[in-house]
Formats: sequence, C-alpha cells, structure tokens
Amino acid sequence: MSFSASIFYPKKPKQFDFTLSEKLTYYTLIASVLYVLLLVFIETSFGFKISKYAYYLLIIPVIIYFIAGAIRLNEYENLNGSFIGTISFEDDFLVIDAKQYHYNKIENLILYGNSYSGQRNENTRYGPLYSNGINNLISFNYEGEKISLNFKLDSERHIDELQLALLDIITNEKIPYQRKYLNLINTEHRSYTKFELFVAKLIKEKRMECTEGLLLIGYDSDNEAKELRAKYCC
Repeated sequence: MSFSASIFYPKKPKQFDFTLSEKLTYYTLIASVLYVLLLVFIETSFGFKISKYAYYLLIIPVIIYFIAGAIRLNEYENLNGSFIGTISFEDDFLVIDAKQYHYNKIENLILYGNSYSGQRNENTRYGPLYSNGINNLISFNYEGEKISLNFKLDSERHIDELQLALLDIITNEKIPYQRKYLNLINTEHRSYTKFELFVAKLIKEKRMECTEGLLLIGYDSDNEAKELRAKYCC
C-alpha cells in the first residue's frame, strides 16, 4: 500500500479569480453590451444618428470571444490557493504533515477523491477545459478533533493508488468498520477479489444481509447471482 499527495489550502472566497479565457469572455461580453447601450442612448436622447460603421466595431469583441474559446482548449483552472505539506497512507496510520493519525482511532471518515490534474471539466461552453485535481477532500474526527483538508491527485493512476490504499485499510478493518466506508471504494475496485472476500466475510458474520452484499459485489446474470448466493449466503 502506497499513497501520498500534496495538501492544498484554498483561498476563501474564490470570488472573481478568473482565468485568462474567462476574463476575455466576460469582459468582452460586458463591453459589447455597454457599447450598444451607449450608442442607443446617444441616438434616443440626443437625436444623433449613429453611423452604421460604429456598430461594425462590435466585430472586435466577437473576435476576442473566439480567441478566448481557443485559449480555453489548453487552459487549466486557477489554483486559487497554495500547496503546503503532504498527506500519506501508511500501514497503520495516516500521516498529515508528519503527524500520525492511527486508523483505529479515526471516526466518521469522509473522502472524495475523483478529481485529477488534466481531467476534462464537465463545462464544455466556457472557462478552462482542464482541472488541476484539487477538488478532493478528506475529513474525519480524531480524539475529539475535526480534521478536514483538500488534496491534489496528479493523474488517474493516482486515483488508483488512493483506492488501493482505501481497499487495504477498509477490508483489513484497520479502521473500525462502518457500512458507509464501503461506498468509498469505487466500482472498478469493488471487482477486486479482496473486496469480494471482505463482503463475503461480512455476510457470514451477519454484519450484512446477503442481498445487499451481492449487490455490492456485483453480478452480470441471474445464474451468477445464484452461484454467489450459494457460495456466500448458505
């Protein structure tokens, strides 16, 4: 088991920390609207006929808008924060900035770890196309203290390393078992034999109902479900 990641401390609030493409997009749209309103105001208030060529200037913000669209194709989100220290999962404890947190004393573990650097954003219309992989969170209680921090994942492989670490910690019950902890294991890693055997153990020890356990393990057909039921539920 090996996992280590950089801790990220975001600045709060983010406010208007726009990337270059966002600035070009928003500012040109605002400038275009204000420019048109100004021309209309002059015409209606002073009866001055604005030349049609004045409106041709709007081609400039249109060009800038398309330039912003090109920039975003290779643009990452702004970090809006700083990296200080590391978090790592060791055999028997979690380490945050050289301080150890033993798994058997950790309570109410919450972890979101699916954002990695270079991941395409869901937003396909405007703004940076790629994530910096900092939207990951770990939170838990330890001896009366609440710990919560963000961390960075560098790649999809880094997610895999995190999942393998969680799989080891949870299935070996290094952290006291809670049903919700199984949800921290993603679908891909639930197919691992280690996960299946742990769920089977929970079923046999009456800590989990058979049907729920089989759904967690997953099966592709009724026949496979019958085989798993016969194997683990009888």
